[in-house]
Amino acid sequence: MEKAWKSEQEKQEESLERKMIAMLELSMKTTFIGTSLSYDNLCMRPNLDLPKGFKVPHFELFNGIGNPKAYIWAYCDQLVGVRNNQVLIMKLFTQSLTGEASEWFTTQDRCRWITWEDMAAAFMEKFLFNMETTLEGYYLEKVKQKSTENFREYASRWRIEAARIQQPTGEKELVLVFIRSQEIDFYDRMLSISRRPLSELVKMGEAVEDGLKTGRIISMIEKSIGSSSTEFIKKQKGGNHIPHS
Repeated sequence: MEKAWKSEQEKQEESLERKMIAMLELSMKTTFIGTSLSYDNLCMRPNLDLPKGFKVPHFELFNGIGNPKAYIWAYCDQLVGVRNNQVLIMKLFTQSLTGEASEWFTTQDRCRWITWEDMAAAFMEKFLFNMETTLEGYYLEKVKQKSTENFREYASRWRIEAARIQQPTGEKELVLVFIRSQEIDFYDRMLSISRRPLSELVKMGEAVEDGLKTGRIISMIEKSIGSSSTEFIKKQKGGNHIPHS
């Protein structure tokens, strides 16, 4: 009888020991990762149930690049009918983040976000630099034509980026910034019509692009390379010349 009691007691002690080890391992993992991996801890508002019949919109994802204010406007516009459900607005916002923005979210102490305004303010504070960059004219000068788009498509994209500037910008200033954004073959030719409207510069750009493609216009870069090669050949010939004795 005593042996049976000891055996039962040993089983209980072993079971308790296994539980303690498991709890210790979980604690060590949590310490290493820096957060609990429970659903309640990882999920934003874990007790929220979506309203009956509600369909989650297809959000354009924010990856940390671009105007955060414009993104929040677009996000809220997609949530017509749920303005009074701040918990749902906050919950869905996390699903609209990707890349750097999503990584930023996972490092935040979400307990301090009581309302949507709290969350939006933290988001704006993090990515406000994007807007400050957009305000500067040099940002537009870095918007270059992609190899996959023609000149008109590029000009349209450039104009959209210019529209994001918060400070009023006149047509003349936009024209000059647009010219400064161009590669050398376009820059030189557009400079001569810098007093014309932006629309005429776009037409000029299309003409130059067509000329470069068809060979009617020789790229200044190619001219420079050709000139350098010719000069190199001349030097080589001069260096190999053996004077008559």
